[in-house]
Amino acid sequence: MRFEDISDFKMKGLRFQFRYTVILAIPLGIVIMLFPRFVTKTCGIGDQNQTFFGISGAVYFAFGLLSLLGLRNPKKWAPILVLQFTYKVAWLVFVMGLRAMRGESKVRWPDIAMLAGYGSMIAGDVWGVPWRYIFSKDE
Repeated sequence: MRFEDISDFKMKGLRFQFRYTVILAIPLGIVIMLFPRFVTKTCGIGDQNQTFFGISGAVYFAFGLLSLLGLRNPKKWAPILVLQFTYKVAWLVFVMGLRAMRGESKVRWPDIAMLAGYGSMIAGDVWGVPWRYIFSKDE
């Protein structure tokens, strides 16, 4: 499959998803990295290991910056959205899914916010990523 064969609808989804990632990920990453105590207190998630919490902020920030490149060249940077999709689905299955299986699914508002945010990003990736192009053998 050639990139030119991707439908206009799929291209709109791809560009939308890059914009959506920029708008959400850059500010979230910055706030997590610069104001971790504010985030943990505001979200009611308790004390976090600052190193691991900072890593998550840096990852969000990096995805946002790389998505800026995706706005310029969607074909070249589409795999960034595949990576984003993969880690969000992994979090949903292995973190939230396992919590639910263990009966630890006491739902608090930070969980609802994360599920809504991740769910919307996953749905956007399903719509926007040109999956057939990504997995085709043609260049």
